[in-house]
Amino acid sequence: MLNKILITIGLLGILAGGGLWINDGMHVFSKDREEVVREFKDELFGTIRRETEYIPAFKFGLLPVDATISDTPRCYAFVGGMSLSLIALGLWRSRKSPSTP
Repeated sequence: MLNKILITIGLLGILAGGGLWINDGMHVFSKDREEVVREFKDELFGTIRRETEYIPAFKFGLLPVDATISDTPRCYAFVGGMSLSLIALGLWRSRKSPSTP
């Protein structure tokens, strides 16, 4: 019974992480800034001027923001956590079941 509960929790966690990834835009790389484009119309000449601004916002991706050690836990926490949980579950189940010679 406990195995089924752990597997269900693990699968729900994987689905939640996938939903977060889809909600954040399905980016391959994690992003630490979000691009905001503002348009201003010049009343005198009738032209449109665009300004791009970057505001700090974390977007979840499959790979870290850059290759530094400080960004690794933030980007790989979900993937690593789920993988280690499933590995631990597999080891626990293999020790629990009787081994045959």
